[in-house]
Amino acid sequence: MSLLKKLTTASVLLAIAFLTACGGGGGGGTPTPTPTTYTVTFVAGTGGTITGTTSQAVLSGGTGTAVTAVPATGYNFSNWTGTGFTTSTSNPLTVANVTSNLSITANFTLKPATALAYTDPTSGTYLLKKNATLSTATHLVLELVGPAATTGLGISASFTADTTKVTWTNVASSDASGTYVQNGTAFSLGTAPLILKGKVNSSVLQVAAAQKGTASPVSLNAPLVRIALDLASGVVPGTVTLTSDNAKALVLDSTGNPTAITVTVGTLATQ
Repeated sequence: MSLLKKLTTASVLLAIAFLTACGGGGGGGTPTPTPTTYTVTFVAGTGGTITGTTSQAVLSGGTGTAVTAVPATGYNFSNWTGTGFTTSTSNPLTVANVTSNLSITANFTLKPATALAYTDPTSGTYLLKKNATLSTATHLVLELVGPAATTGLGISASFTADTTKVTWTNVASSDASGTYVQNGTAFSLGTAPLILKGKVNSSVLQVAAAQKGTASPVSLNAPLVRIALDLASGVVPGTVTLTSDNAKALVLDSTGNPTAITVTVGTLATQ
């Protein structure tokens, strides 16, 4: 090859190299590749919610923004799971080095209640109050107490409870099966047969107690009757409905006449 050809060839190669390095050469140089973007989606399972950006666009190798799993009442956070993702108990969760689209689910587990919590009413005349001495964490004993400076001979009342969460039961394990009620400290029941009755029909408990063998009225500002509820199994923490049917609440006054009364119930919850 002649010297001229060699010089010309070398010049062309140098020119191509220069244009390539400078982005020239017929159309703007080598294009910059578009970076890959992946989507990370965080999904809440039954029993909770997620706070934060739950669907995120993340560049390849990037990091997803942290989100927090928030259990609903009665649930516990368990873990995060997802295809292409290692199960994690970290909460909040940050996903690092993202290399594919991900869908990550927050799992929640039911937290069974372990106790019954009752708050006594703070106003009213006839009050349904907790007997703390006779109650346990799962066995709640309640007493119906009358007002001060009032006398009478007997009482009847009707209560309704959410029996998916609690069950009507005997006040004491030593009571005869299906008793459902105990006399309080106010009435003298005399000899058998006693005027002391408790009856359960589905979610409703009806009770009655009265003096026997004496016509002398007694102070009603004392426990008149006792009733009890047990915590049902598998119940999660939350409020429990407990009400009085005041259309069926009566007291025998000091002359033996039935008089309508209003029974005030406190608040009941599982926890």
